[in-house]
Amino acid sequence: MRIIGANKTFDVDVNLVGSKSESNRILMIGYYGGFTPRVTNLSGSDDTKLLKELLNSFSYPSYPLYPKVIDCANAGTVLRFLATALAFRDGEWILTGSDRMLKRPIGDLVDALRNIGADIEYMEQEGFPPLKIHGVGTDRVCSPDRVCPSDVHVNISRSSQFASSLLLALPFVGTRRATSKIHLDGDLSSVPYIDMTIDVMRKFGIDVYRDGRDIFVQPSEYQDIEYTVESDWTCASYWYEMVAFSENGRARLRNLHLDSKQGDAIVAKWFEQFGVKSVQDGNDIIIEKTNSIIRNHLSFDFINNPDLYPTIAATCFGLGVKGEFTGLRNLVHKESDRVAAMTMELSKSNNFDSHNDHRIAMALAPLAMKIGAIEINNADVVSKSYPGFWTEFQKITPNRSSKHQQCE
Repeated sequence: MRIIGANKTFDVDVNLVGSKSESNRILMIGYYGGFTPRVTNLSGSDDTKLLKELLNSFSYPSYPLYPKVIDCANAGTVLRFLATALAFRDGEWILTGSDRMLKRPIGDLVDALRNIGADIEYMEQEGFPPLKIHGVGTDRVCSPDRVCPSDVHVNISRSSQFASSLLLALPFVGTRRATSKIHLDGDLSSVPYIDMTIDVMRKFGIDVYRDGRDIFVQPSEYQDIEYTVESDWTCASYWYEMVAFSENGRARLRNLHLDSKQGDAIVAKWFEQFGVKSVQDGNDIIIEKTNSIIRNHLSFDFINNPDLYPTIAATCFGLGVKGEFTGLRNLVHKESDRVAAMTMELSKSNNFDSHNDHRIAMALAPLAMKIGAIEINNADVVSKSYPGFWTEFQKITPNRSSKHQQCE
């Protein structure tokens, strides 16, 4: 895709996409609760569509002699959430994904599942997909000869999603007569995503709370309620970047809240340092460029917000700010090695590669406001999390052209 130019003065209304993280958790809650969620603004991302499709496919029988293959493509959340779901569903399953997905670790989740009775084998490399899962029903998990999952330990050093995967399932597989507990082992990372899981579970009727490294789930069941998904804060970060690069930019971000439970809502505070002000206006947020003086050296810790790294790195580059970044250790396990990818791309002039990573593509796009004409290869990958990104982006780039017409 070629972006010829971008306006530096604009006032636009922006349609974001429903939070992918929130949407995927709600789909799992519906699965475990036995109902179809009555949800508004469900994410239209590729990952959420895939999870919904795969969960629906479970209504078809699995043949014991021929394990059913579940292909999660490059959707890490989908594979991690389904590993737990299939471990406690009768049948034989092969859980796999793209070549990149097979390099993303899952051993800590498998260890936790095995410790509470799951039967899982590695088909290739130890600690990585694909997995062969011999699913057992919850009646057998909690039978007298097995340990009912009332005390689960999981290491979240590599991903907080391991804890969320188990946590979402506990009301379904845990004991109905006593409190279930998850203990978080290892280095804590992305804890706000775990807290978001807890918040969504509460809204669907589960009595759950976190006390430090321990999460407690009281006997309770998921309730079928009406729910509206908030817009995605990570996707909003690219608009903060655009406003930061503008001369007098202003954008209204629809269905977004400054007091959001999404961890990446911290982007509003972070971008104050780049001269971007955020104001709540009803159910929307208005962001605009200010005349604040931007320091030439800023520090950011991404241990709880790894998805914001590409946005912040590109913003520092575009504004000529020296950025000092910490908390990057898990970025190697994303859709690409994001530190290596951004380092490579920001050393170029104007012809960029997305590395098949939606967040890399969207973080690089606003640089057209600083550089002028740029090229982004494999730009369609944005559909993984923000299918309408290029349509919305065109509101400030009237001269956008594309070699591929698949972009929305």
